[in-house]
Amino acid sequence: MTSLARRARAVVTIAALAAGGLAVAAPLASAAVTGPAAKVPFSDPYAHGWLTFCSRNDQPVTSGSLDTVPFSWKTISSAAPPPAYRSGKARVALYAYQPIQYVDPGDWSGTLLTAASAFSNAEHPVVQSTNADVPLVGFVEAYPPHWDGLEEIRMMYSAVDKAQLTTPYAVAVIRVTGSRWTLVEGGGGSCAAGQGLSMETVSLPKKDLAKQETATTGKPGSGASSAPSAGAPAAGGSSGGSGAAGSARLASADSSSGMSGGEVAGIAVGALAVVWAAIFLIARRRRAAS
Repeated sequence: MTSLARRARAVVTIAALAAGGLAVAAPLASAAVTGPAAKVPFSDPYAHGWLTFCSRNDQPVTSGSLDTVPFSWKTISSAAPPPAYRSGKARVALYAYQPIQYVDPGDWSGTLLTAASAFSNAEHPVVQSTNADVPLVGFVEAYPPHWDGLEEIRMMYSAVDKAQLTTPYAVAVIRVTGSRWTLVEGGGGSCAAGQGLSMETVSLPKKDLAKQETATTGKPGSGASSAPSAGAPAAGGSSGGSGAAGSARLASADSSSGMSGGEVAGIAVGALAVVWAAIFLIARRRRAAS
């Protein structure tokens, strides 16, 4: 791994979950996967719980375009965090990691996909994305799948005034084929089991979140991102499962956490900017070297 990649990874580790992280691991429940486990040639010993990806109208999503912004509108875990991290001070965020054969999953390279979110259901934490979050295409170009086309998505926990938790985490495994991804392991949860509130929603101007952006792979002839899932509300509409009352409760919990929503979102957005700048520079260097 280059020194630049190591610095990018360090930025993710230190700044991505702006509220801090968990210090103590605890056993978490797991859920049924969407398909036979034999489809995945590895076992992640740090994984506890499965992730379900959800559309803007609260329906499970099992495939999509790498260019879609955001990658998953709402992501819910089957597993509860450790007891000390189920309060209004707790936060969750999504990361993408690159599986490498013969390398411990704790040493895989990864990066941040979303800002941190507060969540309403302590048993099923939710990452609520926004139109300001990123697609998968940048990560896949910088960290292409080397092991059977697979990438791992992780939900990682944090809390105010605590060191970031690196394990355990809830996961989903996806397979990348061309410009598409397909869920291989994970899912099985209800998209209506909880609500999330992105810290970007707390502080960023509404105009910055209203428009659904598009993304391209950066390769000649590549097209714009695919449209939202069928039946999804227009860009800028309310998030699935996150009504005004639920958002108000989560925002209230955030205000008492010792760190304002603006501070959290500012740190998260800054971290995203630094990380993605590093990722695209790495990808450019790799393409030039090849």
